[in-house]
Amino acid sequence: MSPRARRDEVGTEMPGAALGLMPTTITTAVADRLRDEIRSGKLSPGTRLRQAHIAEEFGVSTTPVREAFAALEREGLLQSNAHRGVTVFEPSAIELREIYEIRIPLEALATELGAPNLTEADIKRMRKNLKGMIAANRKKEWAAAGEFNNEFHLEIYRRADRSRLLKLITDLRDASRVYVDLFPKLPGRMKEVEREHKEILDACAAGQAKKAAKAMIAHLSYTADAISETITEEAQ
Repeated sequence: MSPRARRDEVGTEMPGAALGLMPTTITTAVADRLRDEIRSGKLSPGTRLRQAHIAEEFGVSTTPVREAFAALEREGLLQSNAHRGVTVFEPSAIELREIYEIRIPLEALATELGAPNLTEADIKRMRKNLKGMIAANRKKEWAAAGEFNNEFHLEIYRRADRSRLLKLITDLRDASRVYVDLFPKLPGRMKEVEREHKEILDACAAGQAKKAAKAMIAHLSYTADAISETITEEAQ
């Protein structure tokens, strides 16, 4: 490696120990740290973030901070407007309810249509994803658990062979992901989530489409209730 300092893709010098990480880029490092601080609650909902302040605190220039803000806004973790600037996402129980009210019937339909078309290979991947999700939950690796969870569901929905339905579902799941990511440690919820997924999997493996759809409705309904209750409690 050249004796010159490593630089990221926009030519900014790597911050070294400034972030306590060895990231591939400064932007990635800043985004990762901010994401962790938002999810952990260190940065509470509604907190206003200023580029200059974050840059000084993290020991970087404002360019990677601005890029990190943009990345986290795309994820839904940050919001921006002309009056308040950039702020940490504020969960809304009403918005969450609306999203799940639309998601539940669509995902139930996709499950009922897709379950009969699942192959042995599909079921095997679902088992693998469920196992991966459980292992990630045990290690408190919430991002990885979320990826395994998403793939578990999409294995079913893709088999519905309804491209518009799949697009609607993936868009809504993306919209609600910020809520799920902010509340990964709901008391007692993880074991329930695992049990619910196993019920869905067992019904799919048995070719019981209606039972699988019913289990999907129960799973999504319980998730919406748990997160909604937490949002309401934290707002009080």
